[in-house]
Amino acid sequence: MELVNLTIDRIIIHQIYRRDDDGNKVTPTQSHEYTLFDNSAMEAFKSRVRDALGSGSKAVQMEIVNQEDTDLSSLVDSMADQSAEDFAISSYDIAMKLTNAQQRKAIPGGIVVVFLGRQGHPLKRFLGVIKAEIHSAYEKEVNSTTNEISLKFVEEVLLTPGTRLYKTAGFFERTEYDPSSSDLNDKWVVMVSDYQISQADGKAAAQYFYADFLGCGYPQTSARTTKQFYEATIGFISSLEVGEIEKSDLLNALTTYLKVDTSSSISAADFASKYFGDIDIQDSFTSYMEDEGIPSTAFTKDLAHIEGKLKFRKVSFGGNVKITAPSQAFKDLVVIEAIPGEPDEAGNPTEWTKVVVKERIIQQE
Repeated sequence: MELVNLTIDRIIIHQIYRRDDDGNKVTPTQSHEYTLFDNSAMEAFKSRVRDALGSGSKAVQMEIVNQEDTDLSSLVDSMADQSAEDFAISSYDIAMKLTNAQQRKAIPGGIVVVFLGRQGHPLKRFLGVIKAEIHSAYEKEVNSTTNEISLKFVEEVLLTPGTRLYKTAGFFERTEYDPSSSDLNDKWVVMVSDYQISQADGKAAAQYFYADFLGCGYPQTSARTTKQFYEATIGFISSLEVGEIEKSDLLNALTTYLKVDTSSSISAADFASKYFGDIDIQDSFTSYMEDEGIPSTAFTKDLAHIEGKLKFRKVSFGGNVKITAPSQAFKDLVVIEAIPGEPDEAGNPTEWTKVVVKERIIQQE
């Protein structure tokens, strides 16, 4: 999601709490007024939204599963057309739904930021929800009369460079859709990011957030998209004007990225930054992948269609010579390098390949 021409029209913030010692819900603190940022603060907020949901982020596209009238997706769909007064009231329903979804006492409270905006060409609407967990260093300031959370506190939590937006979701209106369709997936694209979890143990988002709260699930096409990513990357590597040894190293890197890396989301930009040292090659790769129809943002990794291909690495040489080994063993035990060979019959230089296997021979046939 590029998030170009981004405009934020409404921001309202509520406070939610951890469950009490007995496991009972604590009623959220409701805000009745919109938060108004000055120009510099608004630009900082928009930058945070782009970092969480835009192109190059760790956001993963998800599918709307729960679409009943009482589900969040239906609430979002109606809020997009509401007046400012009704929107403010409905935004508190979002805070209540998140409170209900947080069923374990270990889940921390925080502030819930609900915002409405527009983006793209032509401009299309989107509704975002951020849960920012409150660090102990922050002292929440609430007006005892109005129960409003102070702007100073909001700016500290949302806008300071060291603060992470832990959980973020965006419902983006599609450029074209059939208004008569009853499937909200035809109207809205949902992007979800969870900085805390995606950077820790590889999950795309906390289940209580994306499933219990948002009512979303992973798209059924993740396996197909992963297969397309794998095949397109091999195609790009094969087309590079580099030596076969470097290509072999990059193919090993692709297997490592897909099979060994614990992250459950992958992206062309992430692979490029990790394994292509040349910035021009990085740019060429991301452009190539977009031309191949690979999403520009991160998507869920599903190896179902390529599991067999990732088990073994095979290298073929001239003369019908082949080396095959399990992917991890190939990476750890096989060293391949190009060496000068004897001149051919015309006296031209040739290139041979030196293969070192860091194990002894145990059987020959």
